[in-house]
Amino acid sequence: MAVIRPFAALRYDYGRAGAAETLCCPPYDIISPDMQAEMERKNPYNVIRLERPLGDNRYAGAGRRLRAWLRDGVLYPDPAPAYYVYRLSFDDRGTPKAVHGFFARVRLTDFAAGVVLPHEETLSKDKSDRFSLMEHTLCNISPVYGLYEDSARMAKSALAAAMDAPPAVRFTDSDGVTHEMWPVTTPDALAALTAALAPERILIADGHHRYETALAFRDARRALDPSLPPGAPSDHIMMMLVDLRHPGLVVWPTHRLVRGLPSFSKEDTLARLAGAFVITRGTAPEDVEAALAARAHTVALYAGGGEAALLTLRDADAPARLLPDRSPDYRALDVTLLHTMILEPLFGIDRDNMARQENLVYTRSLEEALRGVRTGAFQCACLLAPTPVAAIGRVAGAGERMPQKSTYFYPKLATGLVIHPLSIDLI
Repeated sequence: MAVIRPFAALRYDYGRAGAAETLCCPPYDIISPDMQAEMERKNPYNVIRLERPLGDNRYAGAGRRLRAWLRDGVLYPDPAPAYYVYRLSFDDRGTPKAVHGFFARVRLTDFAAGVVLPHEETLSKDKSDRFSLMEHTLCNISPVYGLYEDSARMAKSALAAAMDAPPAVRFTDSDGVTHEMWPVTTPDALAALTAALAPERILIADGHHRYETALAFRDARRALDPSLPPGAPSDHIMMMLVDLRHPGLVVWPTHRLVRGLPSFSKEDTLARLAGAFVITRGTAPEDVEAALAARAHTVALYAGGGEAALLTLRDADAPARLLPDRSPDYRALDVTLLHTMILEPLFGIDRDNMARQENLVYTRSLEEALRGVRTGAFQCACLLAPTPVAAIGRVAGAGERMPQKSTYFYPKLATGLVIHPLSIDLI
């Protein structure tokens, strides 16, 4: 099934470049202009200057910059292929947790092959940007986040043994997340991790855009150079791989903020929903997430004031009638309930509208959702409980995709610990 290999990463020489906490950055798509300016101010070698370049000819500039950093020794290629064990320790709303996995080179396969599985729809706007970056840097600068089932528990002991040693890199970021990394090069450990994934499929937790772009890049490289050998670097992508059953996996909900409807009334909306939902009023907005966690088949609507309304499905068989071709697991998702029975039929926000983000904006923050409505920037917020990781795996395993922005895996992986070269010229 999944074909993974160790690889010789491009890594920072911290003696030349500076401390790791000044060099790494979060994923490109959650970085604000102010955050970027601050990271570039702290260290001119911050990986954001490769991952999200600015200015005219920014992609070509990122390629030139990467090669200059290699030439000057700011970055260097590891002398031997490795898997890179990676642990994140963090606070999940008051509860200390940790999750670990490893960076690997994963053979690209089309989704139809059923080896690498997407779990949600994607927006198209970022794909051309990522393609241009790969074209000019010939690298995966940030990883895709993948999940696998370690059915034989072969990876578990190899990862634990690696983490017994002091980490090669350790830093704590501005959100309080501690990042640690251990390169693994011993033949037994490499063999164990490679074998552990051989019978498994990989579920994309985060990074659908990057994976789909990598498929397009692979095809473009082969069209440009048909003599590329099988298994060339550009036939692969860098992933951080985590056991699907790891107790430290955390998914936060992604709430929907609604704007720009021609007419909107909270009372009219609730009246129209009363036929399909039991409406429970009086929940304090700040208590919504706890209230949703205690109820099945429930979403919440906040349209200002001191209360939110909980909407609980009256007829549990309604999703099956509306979506007869979907699996029971897909129909049971709260996000399916929201999109199928509220956003599309009531607000007219269909798939194309969502892709354009015309009337819908997404946020993982309950506070941001409430503030958006209270300031008048949005007409209402549709609030969700997090989707269980096991449910995500079942839906993806059935070959289905959840609506875009259905999940938010926390914490986000650091970019800059390892860079995956896509050309032997960089190794």
